[in-house]
Amino acid sequence: MLRVFTHPACSECGPAVEIAWNLSESQDNLILETVKLENKEGLSKAQEVGIKTIPTLIFYEGEEELKRVIGLPEATQLEKDFLELKNSHKDTQTRRNR
Repeated sequence: MLRVFTHPACSECGPAVEIAWNLSESQDNLILETVKLENKEGLSKAQEVGIKTIPTLIFYEGEEELKRVIGLPEATQLEKDFLELKNSHKDTQTRRNR
């Protein structure tokens, strides 16, 4: 899962969500969740994980945080990060199953 923390007053948040959306559309197994900090639920989620800067994008496996990207990411770098995490997770699963 990729969770994007945003706020409407943030000028880089819209482009960050668009980059994350495009990545999730190109990857069958990537779920995108947007957390909006303008409401209590969003603020609570942000506080739980220590968000101090927006946009912040966090890759998760279940509830485990795998990687945090702070600020507006480059699309190619975000895709590279996702593929590295995906391949790393596959390698770990393969070693466990042996």
